[in-house]
Amino acid sequence: MTILLWLYPSAWRRRYGAEVEQMLADRGVSLRVAVDLVAGAIDTWLHPSQTLAAAHAAAAVTTQEERTMLSRVLRFDCAGVYGISKDDQKKAAISTISWTLVITLAWLGLSLRFPKDPWVESLSMMPFIFSIIYSLRYTWLKDRPRSVQAVFIGGLSLAMAVFFLGVGWIAALI
Repeated sequence: MTILLWLYPSAWRRRYGAEVEQMLADRGVSLRVAVDLVAGAIDTWLHPSQTLAAAHAAAAVTTQEERTMLSRVLRFDCAGVYGISKDDQKKAAISTISWTLVITLAWLGLSLRFPKDPWVESLSMMPFIFSIIYSLRYTWLKDRPRSVQAVFIGGLSLAMAVFFLGVGWIAALI
């Protein structure tokens, strides 16, 4: 999990890397922690002055737990810390179902237009994958800035599409 710290700027790693590594050593490995690390890195690159202000504010607090930069900047366990409300869960579910239906219909249209095409067939999982990634904006990423959400959702979706198209390319060669 500490390999994800390389996503952060080098100055940030020099200042906070050891503290974050210690916090990671005390936690179990989970998808939520990985999402928070990646989102925190995006936030640090997009909003460096706000990230530093949050770290300075955290240092001014008197309790050890609140003093850690990690509790303010990385926002680990965002469901537990932020509390994902029933309304947030409903928004995530509705967006998951809606995006799955819309993108599945688009994929079906491509499948009818290009039958048995390995490139098109390789994208068959994208409707569900994208809708799950997009629904994170209502849960784990809900308190992140929209720019961080956009980069996280867009970047991860693009990476997944490239991966699936790579699978399609291999299938086309076979």
